[in-house]
Amino acid sequence: MRLSLTPLGVLLGAFFSTTVLAQDGDTATITDYDVISAPALSSDRIENEVLIEVTTVGPRLIAVGAHGNILWNEDSDWQQAEVDTSVLLTSVAFADEQNGWATGHHGVIINTNDGGKTWKRQLDGFELMGLEKSYFEARIEKLSAEIESTDGEEAIAELEWQLEEAQFQISNIEVAEEEGPSKPFLDLYVKDSNTVWAIGAYGTFLKTENGGDSWQVISGQLENPGGYHLNTIFGRGDDLYIVGESGLAFASYDGGSTWQTLNSPYRGSLFGGHLDANGDVWVYGLRGNAYVSEDKGQSFSTIDTGTRVNLSAGTSTESGTQLIVGHSGTILEIDDQLNVKNRTHPSGSVMTDIIEVTEGKWIMTGRSGLLHWPAKISEEEAVATQQGAQ
Repeated sequence: MRLSLTPLGVLLGAFFSTTVLAQDGDTATITDYDVISAPALSSDRIENEVLIEVTTVGPRLIAVGAHGNILWNEDSDWQQAEVDTSVLLTSVAFADEQNGWATGHHGVIINTNDGGKTWKRQLDGFELMGLEKSYFEARIEKLSAEIESTDGEEAIAELEWQLEEAQFQISNIEVAEEEGPSKPFLDLYVKDSNTVWAIGAYGTFLKTENGGDSWQVISGQLENPGGYHLNTIFGRGDDLYIVGESGLAFASYDGGSTWQTLNSPYRGSLFGGHLDANGDVWVYGLRGNAYVSEDKGQSFSTIDTGTRVNLSAGTSTESGTQLIVGHSGTILEIDDQLNVKNRTHPSGSVMTDIIEVTEGKWIMTGRSGLLHWPAKISEEEAVATQQGAQ
């Protein structure tokens, strides 16, 4: 049974819209769920606000982050998109140059059909609670029937444990119905303009096959009875991968129809993953731990990263170099011989994503907003301004 978020969840949780107010000597916690439907606020400093992920869409760059902020850049100037929510956005992906999705806190999924200039909600936490409640109620009914018709103490004990977990999930949903939705989505994978998967905290796993007109809970496809957090989903073609808390690692080799549990190389939390040009699987997470698999996740080799900071996200460059970013301004540059060059951005900022713009030039997102490599400011300037952006 799950009671707490991973360190990545704690980082993202810092941006929950929860305030503590004192009135007449009493202290009460007030959670304002208007952020779900309140539009993103415009800002002339949006490039310096918290940003979580950045992607390329044809000639355009698109970044998402705090307060529903979405930026897009086609030439040189970043512009703010119109977004009908102000929750913290955690991921973004596109099916083509027009159709894309982003996920966020409070169970929000949004969609664009004009290349990222305007975004509308497709799902929110209230609807998510309804979907999950129906799913777990059906699961409880199914497990109860199986227990009645099953022989053998061991088999019955396993079914009873699964039943207890499903009942626990229902209890959590009932609490959320009273207090409001807070479950965050953490990542998504877009196969095409119809098929999208979304993952999140406490084992949340959803899929749409009609472009988001409706979503279905598919958490039971993963062997995750403890409801551990699912942090990243990535893939190419029919090969899809999910990694998460406590070393969770899953793979699908049939386009997401079925999933198998991988023998994880690490029992701590894995925050990020990507595929390189050869299809090798890279995963990384807590305390500088990083691994690569040349056989689709069946076995992994350890990368000597030379760092103990948490690693968040990565990408494979056109030249075949792997780039992985993390806390304290860390940028790992790994060549095809697995030699690691450990760079540090002068901002020293927490970084959450990285893409290659042109060879040797990268854009990162993180606590300080948009960051560049080569950096545009010195360490002294970053400290002086307390911004670290650029």
